[in-house]
Amino acid sequence: MKYYIISKIELQGTDSLKYTDVGYTEDINITNEINEQYDSTLGKFLGEHRTKLELGEVSISIFFENIDSVNEARTEVEIIEDLNIVHITNLNQL
Repeated sequence: MKYYIISKIELQGTDSLKYTDVGYTEDINITNEINEQYDSTLGKFLGEHRTKLELGEVSISIFFENIDSVNEARTEVEIIEDLNIVHITNLNQL
């Protein structure tokens, strides 16, 4: 069975991102919804500002001025027993 790890992404300091594994799901619909939301928010920001971010002309903190965190679910694993994270069956659990 495939499990998808759900990571919470938030600002750490002024220019770094912190990734924290907060849960897992085996529901591909939940996984897709989380990733679509990421792609339309933080993913879009990173894509549009990649060069300016690399040159230091834009800070990632701009994205997080009005949002605390976003989630992503792109890591697939086959074993979750040792990860100590909760089973997510509904997006409202995040």
